[in-house]
Amino acid sequence: MKQILERVNQNLLLAILLGVVLYFGKPVLVPIMLGALLAMLMAPVCRSLDDRGLNRALSCAICVLIVLVSILAILYIIIAQISSFTENITQLEQKGKELLAQLQIFIESHLKIDKKEQDVIVEEQVQNGGSGGGFMAMVFASFTSTMVTLVLMLVYAFLFLYNKEKYETFFVRLYHDEDTDKVKNIVGKISLVGQKYLAGRAMSIMILATLYSIALLLIGLENAILLAGIAALLTIIPYVGSTLGGMIPFLMALIQEQTFTPALLVAGAIILIQTIDNYFIEPNVVGGEVNLSALASIMGIIIGGVIWGIAGMILFIPMLGILKIIFDHVESLKPLGFVIGDGMERNPSKLKTWVRQKLGLKEPEEII
Repeated sequence: MKQILERVNQNLLLAILLGVVLYFGKPVLVPIMLGALLAMLMAPVCRSLDDRGLNRALSCAICVLIVLVSILAILYIIIAQISSFTENITQLEQKGKELLAQLQIFIESHLKIDKKEQDVIVEEQVQNGGSGGGFMAMVFASFTSTMVTLVLMLVYAFLFLYNKEKYETFFVRLYHDEDTDKVKNIVGKISLVGQKYLAGRAMSIMILATLYSIALLLIGLENAILLAGIAALLTIIPYVGSTLGGMIPFLMALIQEQTFTPALLVAGAIILIQTIDNYFIEPNVVGGEVNLSALASIMGIIIGGVIWGIAGMILFIPMLGILKIIFDHVESLKPLGFVIGDGMERNPSKLKTWVRQKLGLKEPEEII
């Protein structure tokens, strides 16, 4: 019993120390993790350019440029849609006031809180939220932090790609007592987690954005492309993102339209598309790339959100996938790998396999 308690205390202390390091190391660790995942994603492209005789630095620069152009293209589309969205801001504000007035009447009739008391409560909440100057300072600080993270992420991705063989050699030397092929196999599987997960998720987001755009345009919702893009992008957060993303076009339909019919049509379309996503897009596009149980995924999202915010909700899933691979190959940690795994042998993405066959690309396992 004493040994068991000592072991529990050691593991608890390790978890606490790890949480403290992750929480206070967020400004340093988040760009590194993002850069590492992007390097895993672009590793096949970099390897293909190397095989064509290009200089390693030039190959890495091209990969980073592809990522940067993709990010800028997404930002351009969002900004262009937001500019058209602001043209209707007066109409949306008026509609929002009407809905607020209806909500106040509902609260007054059912909760017996008159409008004056409601106005006092709202005013207190606004005052507690801080001044407009404080809000603008917060927005500026957030924007600056995001730009710094983006630049560091690209720099780290370049460095990881440039020295990718060096890190494999590092792990081989670190575990020189182990079988070299086994260590290389583990390192290869770890690199594939980020590559497969991000590639599958990116393809899934593009398909969902297309389906959402078609549905919202057919319904006649204003700024359909912007709302569809936001709804699709939020699905990068497993479980939670699809629900949050679906609520945005639904609420905008309530505000923009005079009747509830468009909002109900939007809700029906979102539910239908998310059903297609769950039963067709996820298994055939994303595939079983992480193989985590639902409980482990949800806990990872919650813990990641507490420690790193939105970045943690996105990054902790592939990080858990990497930990599962390590657990599965370390004898003393195999029970942990079994607990966080889903216990099912899933097939890889059918769409990515088909694309590789058509383009004549090797499977990742052949490249390691």
